[in-house]
Amino acid sequence: MTHDRTAENEQLYRYEITAALNAVVRACQDVVSEHSHRGFWIPRTSTDQTTHQDLIEAARRDVLNRLQVAVQCAETVAYAIERDRQRQPNRPTE
Repeated sequence: MTHDRTAENEQLYRYEITAALNAVVRACQDVVSEHSHRGFWIPRTSTDQTTHQDLIEAARRDVLNRLQVAVQCAETVAYAIERDRQRQPNRPTE
């Protein structure tokens, strides 16, 4: 692989991981803006008559599942980049 191709790949890797992490940050921002008040989680169900199971379901629906998907996508991108980089022949030392 030529030095130019290696540099292009490195730039693409940076773009991919940055985009993936930006998606994680945006998911966090969305959760905060949609499901919190002053930094504390506010479920969309009334907490006066809510059971613990209702709170668990709300937590998964509103926060946990959204963040898990974003993090899993970012991890997938990172693993794909690592695998791709390992498959490439060793680049020459500069």
